[in-house]
Amino acid sequence: MVPARAGSEGLPHKNIRPLQGVPLIGHSIKPALACPQIEETFLNSDSNDYLEIGQSLGASIYKRPDHLGRADTTMQAVIADFIRAMRASGKELDAVLVLYPTYPFRSSQQLSSIVAHYCAQDDRDSLIGLKQPDTHPYLCAKLSAQNSVATFVDYDVDRYYRRQDYPGCYELTAWAMMVNADRIDDLNAQLLSEKTTGFVVPKNTKVVDIDTEMDFVFAEFLLERGYAGA
Repeated sequence: MVPARAGSEGLPHKNIRPLQGVPLIGHSIKPALACPQIEETFLNSDSNDYLEIGQSLGASIYKRPDHLGRADTTMQAVIADFIRAMRASGKELDAVLVLYPTYPFRSSQQLSSIVAHYCAQDDRDSLIGLKQPDTHPYLCAKLSAQNSVATFVDYDVDRYYRRQDYPGCYELTAWAMMVNADRIDDLNAQLLSEKTTGFVVPKNTKVVDIDTEMDFVFAEFLLERGYAGA
C-alpha cells in the first residue's frame, strides 16, 4: 500500500511531483508491481487526482475518508481503515507492506527481501527499517531554558571516543515497513509494539526521505549521476 495524502505542507503535492519524469508515487508503485511476493498494489489517498494518477501507473486504488487526510493523522489509523475496508469488500490479506512514497529508491528485489525477513519471524506484529544514524546520539545535546548544554544520553564524558568506539545504535526508517493485518490495533502511532521486528537496511543503500525542496533536488542529483535508482 502506497499512502499519499494530498495536503503536504512542506512541499506541496510532492507525492505527484515528477522525479525524472515519473510522479513520486510511481517510484514506489513500479517496484511493488514488479515484486512477485506482493499480491496487489494499492494507492491509498484522499485525492481523486492522486488516485487517477496511481491507477494510470497500474495500481489499484482506495480512497480514504476525508478525516484521515489531515496532517495529524497517524499512519496506524490509515492502515487500520484500509485493512477494515479491504476485508469488508471480501479481500483476504495477511499483511500490508507500507511503501511511503517519499522514499523513491527501493527496488523490487529489496521489497522481496523485506517481505522474506518479515515472513521468517515468528509471532510478529510489524517490521520497521533500521539504518545507521546520520548523527550518533553521543554527538547530540540538550539545551536548557537557561541556554546550558548537556549531553543527550549518558556516557563517560572524560573519555576520548573515536567513531569506531561509539556503541551500536540504529535510526528508525520507514524505508521498510510491514504490518500484520491481524495485529494492527496492537500497534502504537509509530507502528511499533513489543513484537516489532527490525530490518537492517543493507549497507550502501541510498535511503532518501523527501520532505523538502533540497531533498528533492538531492534525489534528482543521485538519479542523474547514477548513484541510485528506483
